[in-house]
Formats: sequence, C-alpha cells, structure tokens
Amino acid sequence: MKRTVLFVLLSTASILGMLWFSSFGTISYSLGEIFEILIGNSSGTASSIYLNLRLPRLLVAFLIGSGLAVGGNGLQLTLKNPLADPYIIGISAGASFGAVLSLFLREVSRLDLNMNTLAFAFALFSSFLTYTISRRGGRIPITTLVLSGVIVSFLFNAAVTFLVVFAWRNVITLHFWSLGSLSGATWNDVFKLTPVIFAQYGIFAVIHRKMVIMAAGEEHAITVGVRPELLKFLVFFTVSIVSAVAVSTAGLIGFVGLVIPHMIRLAFGADSKLNLPATALLGGLFLVICDAFARTLFQPTELPIGAVTALVGAPVFIFLLRSKEVAKDG
Repeated sequence: MKRTVLFVLLSTASILGMLWFSSFGTISYSLGEIFEILIGNSSGTASSIYLNLRLPRLLVAFLIGSGLAVGGNGLQLTLKNPLADPYIIGISAGASFGAVLSLFLREVSRLDLNMNTLAFAFALFSSFLTYTISRRGGRIPITTLVLSGVIVSFLFNAAVTFLVVFAWRNVITLHFWSLGSLSGATWNDVFKLTPVIFAQYGIFAVIHRKMVIMAAGEEHAITVGVRPELLKFLVFFTVSIVSAVAVSTAGLIGFVGLVIPHMIRLAFGADSKLNLPATALLGGLFLVICDAFARTLFQPTELPIGAVTALVGAPVFIFLLRSKEVAKDG
C-alpha cells in the first residue's frame, strides 16, 4: 500500500513538475497560461513559442531521461553490477562516435549514411567490447567493468575529437557531443524517440522478472530456465538502440542511468511491479529538472545539460564506488 501511494505521488509530481519547470525560461508562463495553451484556448507569439520550442524540448528531455534510466536499471540487474549504465560502460561514447562519423563522412566524402544507424552500430560494438574486456572467468567484477568502460570511452572520445578537428577544424563543435544539449529539440525528435523508448519499456516489462533473477546470480538463473547470455544480448541490444537515438538527438548525457535506478530500488525494491514505471517516471522528471536548470541558471547563456547531470551523478558514483557492497564485489 505504501508503495502504491508513493507511486501515485511520483506520477502526480512528474506531471505537475513537467508543467511547472516548463514555465521557466526567457519567456515565463504561469501554470494557468500553460493549461490554456495546451487545451487550445490561447494563441499568439507566446503560445507558438511554447508549443513549437518549449513543449517539444520538455518531451524530449522526459523521453531521453526515461530511456536512459530504464536502460541503466536493466544493465545493473542483468550484470549484477550497481555501477552499470550506458554512459559508464562506454555505450554512449560509442554512439557519439557513430553519430559524428556520419557527419564526418557527409562532410568529407559526401557519403550520406544514416546517423542513427551508425550510432547504434558503434553503441552495440562498444557495449560488447566493454563486456568482453571486463569478463573474468564467467564473472564481471565491478572495478574491472568500470575501468573497461573508462578505457572504451576514452578510445571513442579521442576518435571523436580527431574527426571533429580533421573535418571541421573547430573543436567547439565537439562541445555538443561531449556534454549534451537539448537546445535544438523539435517535434521530429519527439516522434523519433517515442517508439524507441516505448519499445524498450515494453521489452523490459516482459523480461523484468528474468532480469531480477539474473541479479541473484547466473547459476541460479540457469537452474530456473533463464538463458543468461541471450538475456544479456537482448538488454545490450535494446539499450544500445536507445543510447544511439538519445546521443544523436542530444549528445552525451551521463549518470541518469546510474542514479535513478538506485533511488527507485531504495523506495520500491528491485522485484516490485512498480519498479519499472517508477524508474521511467523519475528518470524523465530528473532530466526535465536538469534541463530547466541548464537553460535558466545563467540566462542568456545555456549550460550543457550533461554538466548538470554530472554534478548530481558524480558524487553518487563516488559513494557507490566506495560502498561496502561494491568494494566487496569488486
């Protein structure tokens, strides 16, 4: 009953929080004005700005936050590793390289390859590269996974820097890919992200019980009929797609998939039926809040949203890395 009440409160807070934080910006709106705009009773420049700029940015932030949080939760359960998330284990860095490579090929050789496809290919490659490097005797020690992810991230980030400098001679362009931004979000991005994020949620909802079983150990999972390697591949594959689309839309945004799953497990537990929807809601709300700070804190200058998420995520990461559970398992 307590968990149900908490989930209702979280759902309400997510809806009201999204509306409230969308009221801040260069042009401010009251909640009443926002409701009038959403139901179609308002017109004019302010209404057009909200519907065509503020609202799609709000929805993109929520979708990416939800996708990264749910993906991080899936990786942590499947790998039995509290430090796993798309950013830490190099998936996002691989996706970033694929996205920049598509721009590089378009600039240098006029070869027009789909950005999302290349981003996905390298996200998948980087995830399995990290997994292969860190695997030791059938186990993936936490410290080894983190170090492997750091190595893979450095490798792809260096490759991104090389491509940017070689093709455009302008390192400033790298800023978008290294720290993330939602400033260019459009309705097309909303339509692109929505089916991918919902597909990941649907897949994880079906296999969530198996992921929880995996968190208890691969040996136990095998005895109850779970196929660990197949499950890992499905999780890596799904998270790679989400990371690729997120990175091609907003650049690198880290730590969402690390912080949110831990907060939800503390409140709801890992095996609760409310775990997955709560993770999606809180992840979306978290990134909406971070984006609100990013675009309003130093107006008219806009902070990279990845810098805001890192300010929250880095201390949590340090705490988790030094915790007794991690120290024992690593």
